[in-house]
Amino acid sequence: MSGLYRVLVVDDEMLIRQGIINYIDWEQEGFQIVGEASNGNEALSLIESLQPHIILTDVVMPGMDGIELVRVVKEKYPAIEIMVLSSFENFDYVRSTFQSGVADYILKPKLNAEGLIKTLRRIVPNRPVFYEKEERPTSLEELVKKRVLGDSLTSEEKALLEGFTHSEFCLIAVCGLENEENVLTFKELNNQVMKQVDQIETLFIPLDESDTMVVLLNFTLVQLPTIKQSMTNLAKKYKGLGASKSWLMSVPFSSIHELNTVYEDSLLKMKDYLFYLPDEPVLIHGSLPKVEKNSTPFDLSQFIDLFKQKNFAVAIHSLEANVDVLTSHYTIDIFEFKSWLENIMFNMIVLLGNMKYGVDELEAKKYEYFADINEAQYAKEAIARFHDFLEVVKRIVLIEDSTGCPPNMQRLLQYIEDHYAEPLSLSTLADYFHFNPSYLSSYFSTHHKLGFSDYVNQVRIAKAKHILASSSASVSQVSERVGYSEPSYFCKVFKRIEGLSPGRYRKNAPAMN
Repeated sequence: MSGLYRVLVVDDEMLIRQGIINYIDWEQEGFQIVGEASNGNEALSLIESLQPHIILTDVVMPGMDGIELVRVVKEKYPAIEIMVLSSFENFDYVRSTFQSGVADYILKPKLNAEGLIKTLRRIVPNRPVFYEKEERPTSLEELVKKRVLGDSLTSEEKALLEGFTHSEFCLIAVCGLENEENVLTFKELNNQVMKQVDQIETLFIPLDESDTMVVLLNFTLVQLPTIKQSMTNLAKKYKGLGASKSWLMSVPFSSIHELNTVYEDSLLKMKDYLFYLPDEPVLIHGSLPKVEKNSTPFDLSQFIDLFKQKNFAVAIHSLEANVDVLTSHYTIDIFEFKSWLENIMFNMIVLLGNMKYGVDELEAKKYEYFADINEAQYAKEAIARFHDFLEVVKRIVLIEDSTGCPPNMQRLLQYIEDHYAEPLSLSTLADYFHFNPSYLSSYFSTHHKLGFSDYVNQVRIAKAKHILASSSASVSQVSERVGYSEPSYFCKVFKRIEGLSPGRYRKNAPAMN
């Protein structure tokens, strides 16, 4: 096993370590798990004896955490490559590890065998000699394949690639092929193209993608409009026959040595667009659907505040509207899109739990939701699962509100929400709703987890946080705008609830659009 890369797994959760160790046939992939540790101190004690090539480490661990482990390892053993496993809540924190020499990171909800192995292969410097058994390619197709994948070529191989007849190139991909059907073959595509475009050269590229066929076209510049129209006609023809195939055409390029750049930056990006646009028969670079700019970005802080105030209908409506907009932004990275959905779900479960709602059903199924979203082939599948989650949330808050928050209480809370910037007291509400003040105080405490004064302060401070993060208003101005006549008292209440002063909160708060 001397030809295998040695891997050390570091995570304080035993289930995570065992999942990583047992989920993959490591030796078949060219790696060997040589040890495991529950924190940075244990990992350092094993490095001398195990001599790992790669360390997979969590960030938050007891004792020595992942950030410190990265720093120490890169100082003492600079040749060891390190990959960080991160969760959403410490994702921004992880970025700092790159300054210490981390090779890459993976978010835990995204963790899967294929992605992990792909990332590991990218960070190791060279393949062991044990695995270098490929014979030198002799065919033009194999040479083009090497160029597409970014492999280095000899001077003789480069010279062979200079023999194309025409000055222009582009890549064509047909996605959605199925091995058992193989309805659309290169020969069939070649025949169709030749019928519609004269004097054009086509070359099949034998990439290891069972669901996608990639073809190189070589042509003259004047033929480009005809080729685009030909691709459109072919795609519509097969779509009309019921074939669930999507055709892609890359940006044209004039040097065969641009193959790798065009493949990664044009063709693969358009293939990702199909996640959002599965029903589009053809995507041609330069003629892609227009992406509408989102004029009102989703405000997570405001969403959380609405949730805390139990204004669930407004919060969920704004969330659903934003999700609908996101699905039309097909240029958003697929991983970022899925992670955003999962992050929202995670926050909602935590919020509801902190608010003493019954979240057992959500907790029991959250990893199932995450897995389904991670594995979704198209955005509409991920969104459907997300809406399943929201339906459970709606049901939970509806049941709770129907049994624990009477209509009169809802009216009281709404009045506070609408008049928080005005002088508010039990007497004010008692006069407005024709209650006795002492009865109203008892009624409020009975039907709400917070007393009247604490709840009013909570609402006002939530509003103040939003103003501090989204404007340059002074602390005195913020104090007045949320209903406090004395800035000093506002600062005292703010620090008691948030644990820091309004000024420090503004410095720490992310900029809001």
